[in-house]
Amino acid sequence: MYELKIALRQVFSRKRQTFFAILAVALAVAVITVMMAMLSGFQGELIKSSTENNPHIVINPQDEKDGFIHLYKYNSALISEKEGVIALSPKYLGQAALEYKDNAEGISLQGVEPEAEDKVMRVSKDMIEGSFLSLTHTRNGIILGDKLAENLEVQPGDRVDAVFPGSKTTSFKVIGLIHTGTAADEVTAYARLDSLQDFFNEPGVVSTIGVRVADPYQADVISSSIEKETDLNAVSWIETNAEILNLLNTQKVFVNVFYILIYGIAGFGIANTLITIVAQRTREIGILKAMGASQKSIMIVFLFQSVILGAMGLVLGTILGYIATITLQSYKIAVPQEMYFGLQTLPLEVDPLNFVYAAFFAFIINIISGIYPARKAAKLDPVKAIESA
Repeated sequence: MYELKIALRQVFSRKRQTFFAILAVALAVAVITVMMAMLSGFQGELIKSSTENNPHIVINPQDEKDGFIHLYKYNSALISEKEGVIALSPKYLGQAALEYKDNAEGISLQGVEPEAEDKVMRVSKDMIEGSFLSLTHTRNGIILGDKLAENLEVQPGDRVDAVFPGSKTTSFKVIGLIHTGTAADEVTAYARLDSLQDFFNEPGVVSTIGVRVADPYQADVISSSIEKETDLNAVSWIETNAEILNLLNTQKVFVNVFYILIYGIAGFGIANTLITIVAQRTREIGILKAMGASQKSIMIVFLFQSVILGAMGLVLGTILGYIATITLQSYKIAVPQEMYFGLQTLPLEVDPLNFVYAAFFAFIINIISGIYPARKAAKLDPVKAIESA
């Protein structure tokens, strides 16, 4: 195909212009792939922290004034039979004071069935001393957040006193420490569900039921089904994080506009290079048309040039983007937690689809950029083109 040979010759005969046109496309693709890695990483970490470290559905009492779920064993059995539910954990939540010698701290006590809670919250992975499941066999055992233990100056094996107005002061043995890396480490304490029901004089009730489902994205559907069948208030993680998810979707719109602007700038670089070639090769174009080359062939020559410049730019940009993403991943870039929903470092995710999307759209934009110069060259009058050179 002679059009391709002419296109290659014209592209490589203007090395400086070719270099800057390719560089413009490469930088656009590299910048966009890094930004897509940041957005994917941020979204992925946010969803992971919402689904891995929390129940997918939290079931609360229908009557908020009562504050408790009655007949929780019956309701738990009903919910566990629903399709998609893989684990659930009834939980009693209460506030109390924990005392050790002259130290005292206000705490959030969580009464749980250890095996059930571990299936829903995967608590065992955060244990730094002792075993979470050993709570099953220790009637008045307690597991403390490591910061809480540090503030009370207690170690595993020590005994602490739980104090609550109207309840009998109860001694608990510290059997383990947990570290989640969050503020909860300063106030959280786990004990057996029956121990706390006795301590707070509230037998047979729980505060919430946590549910884990096989597909977190079906949590909304399952929570609606639970509400219809139990008359309890079921809240999915999607509903809880609705504002954040909406914010991410809004952010995607702005980011996509930014992508289009970057692609547009790179496209102008390609168009400018081709327009310059048309201006400098007017006589050559005139001779080609005088020799019988059709308008279609002239257009194909310049579209080939656009494709060649774009293809070289996107390959170089993809490589640069990948190297930049991997390099940034190797550094822990600190971010303000209050602005990034608790994330401590900037997350980046290498997703092959991001590179495919970036390269595909860059390629399309480059072809579009080549249409105007190609049409301009195709419409040149051969006589005027030869005379004007």
